[in-house]
Amino acid sequence: MNIRFDHLSLSARNPQKMSDFLVELLDLTVGDRPNLEFSGYFLFAGDKDVIHIFANQQPEVSYQLSQNEQQQNIVHHVSFFSDDYQDVMARIAKLGLRYSMSEVPGTSVKQIFVRGPEGLIIEIQALPNGECGL
Repeated sequence: MNIRFDHLSLSARNPQKMSDFLVELLDLTVGDRPNLEFSGYFLFAGDKDVIHIFANQQPEVSYQLSQNEQQQNIVHHVSFFSDDYQDVMARIAKLGLRYSMSEVPGTSVKQIFVRGPEGLIIEIQALPNGECGL
């Protein structure tokens, strides 16, 4: 299985301010994004979307978090693209991980989300049926 980094996704309290900051700091451009169910920004370096930003819907925590609770960090998830959908699903099954899956609107790209240690969310994008996207 070949894998490559795909994008970083940020859950920001003020998505517009975060987008403006990253565009100015890193010389990124705001580009097109799929017709997702929530608003946000896709920031591009050249022709590749490298940062996705959406609104953090969690209220400010005004109480002490218990030992087992963790407030959502600004880094929502890290995404990778795999060239082997079946291998990804076999690895998830072997590890006994729960996952959720969706599809990028207008494409056949599957988005598989798993949660790792310390609440880290990993997204693995893959094309089923041997299609190649790398």
